Amino acid sequence: YIKEIKSANSYPKAVLSAYPPGFSESDPIDFEGDDHGARLCTCTFSTSPVEQDIIRINSGSSCSNPKVDGPTQIAFIAAGFFFTHGNFLRDVPFDPLLPYCFMGEEIALSMRAWTAGYDIYAPRRNLIKHQYRPGRMGLPKFWGSVGRTYGRDGPGFNTHMQTVMLQRIKHMVGYPEVSRAKIIEGGHEEVLTDLEHYSMGSERTREAYLEFTNIDPATHQCKAMQWCNRCQLK
Repeated sequence: YIKEIKSANSYPKAVLSAYPPGFSESDPIDFEGDDHGARLCTCTFSTSPVEQDIIRINSGSSCSNPKVDGPTQIAFIAAGFFFTHGNFLRDVPFDPLLPYCFMGEEIALSMRAWTAGYDIYAPRRNLIKHQYRPGRMGLPKFWGSVGRTYGRDGPGFNTHMQTVMLQRIKHMVGYPEVSRAKIIEGGHEEVLTDLEHYSMGSERTREAYLEFTNIDPATHQCKAMQWCNRCQLK
C-alpha cells in the first residue's frame, strides 16, 4: 500500500480506501492479495428510521477501464480500510464530539478530507480481508459497548444518542432540514460545539464536493457518477 499511495498523483495528500473483501474460517490462510479492488462509487440515503436519512456509502464494481496506469480517484472514504500519510491526522483530525458514531462517519470523513485538499483513490489490489460478522451469528454489536458504559441494556439508548449526534453530521453535509436555526430550536445546540474545527477544510468547498459526487441533500438523492467506475480521474 505504501508503493500504491506514492504512485497517486496527489500524494502525499492522497487516501487509499475500500471495503475489504470478506473471509471465513474455511478460507485458505495464505491470502496474498487479488486484482479485483472494488470502488466506492455509489451511495444512498438510508431509509431506516434509526439511521435518520444519513448517507450510506456503497461499494461499486471494479474499474471498467483496464488500460489505466496507476490508482484513480473515487468518491468516498470507507471506515473499513483507509491508508494515508500521517499528516492526515493533523489536517483532518478525528471529531471527538461524535462518540460512538457508526452510520454517518464515512460521509463526514470523506467530505472533510476532500475539502482539505485530499484526493481519494481505490487501491488496485485487495491486500487484506475482513471477517464480517452478521447479526444472525449472535455476536456483540458496537452499540453494546454504549450500553455497558452507561448501564443501559439494548440498542435503544444508543439509538437516542445517534439521533442527536447525526444532526451534527447532517448539518455539516448540508441537509436543509437540519439548519443551525432548526438545531437550536430543537434544543440541541450542543451538537454545534467546535464545529468550525471539525468540519469542512479550506482547500475546496462543500458545494464543490456535492457537485463532484452528484449528491443532493435537499432531495435525498445520490445520482450516478460516471467518472468513478470509468476510472477517469488520476
